[in-house]
Amino acid sequence: MANAPRKDQLVVRFTRVELIQHWVLLVSLLGLALTGLALFAHATPLGRWLIELEGGMEARGLWHRVFAVLLIGLTVWHLLYVLFSPRGNEQLRAMVPTRQDLRDLASLIRYYRGVQGEPPEFGRFSPLQKLQYWGAGVGSLIMIFTGFILWFHTEAMMVLPKWLFDVTAVVHGYEGLLLFIVLFVWHVYMVHLSPGHFPWSRVFLTGKITAEELWRHHRAEYRALFGDEPPLEE
Repeated sequence: MANAPRKDQLVVRFTRVELIQHWVLLVSLLGLALTGLALFAHATPLGRWLIELEGGMEARGLWHRVFAVLLIGLTVWHLLYVLFSPRGNEQLRAMVPTRQDLRDLASLIRYYRGVQGEPPEFGRFSPLQKLQYWGAGVGSLIMIFTGFILWFHTEAMMVLPKWLFDVTAVVHGYEGLLLFIVLFVWHVYMVHLSPGHFPWSRVFLTGKITAEELWRHHRAEYRALFGDEPPLEE
């Protein structure tokens, strides 16, 4: 077992490929959210301002499709990565929910309520991180599927009843809103603004985490890498 590291020793958490995928996801979903919100709220001052900012309704539609293609390409790339590359497959297996996640989640709730003195010891990914990953994945697939129906609406109307097409439009709009809330409100708070992370985490820029942060937020993973001794003072 390796000796305890210094507190400031950096540990690779995400590779360059994974950081690029994260940035592509950020750009595509943010672009889809802004261009989608412009249509969703077109009758409001905010919607009209966004449509004008995006170059008009026709340009808004073009940008929305550009970001949609970007998301589709990323989805295919990510699926191939996690299924067929050793590193990606390792990350995917670490993201699989387990019974321990349920126990950790219950323990985390007790900690937040002040009933438990110490937070649970998470592995590579916490239950909340897994929930965000799978939520974003399923949400993106729903957005892509419903988006295709709306994109090729003429062909879709030839085989789908009108009510189903209307339901698809509603699902697409509200799923996009939900995805935005999950990723750009909850995720940003957890990663950057929550206690222990504020004012921001540099992991999304460097892909690295300090041994002290690993000990504090992913102690089970730290123990697997360095043993039971806490990080040493600098």
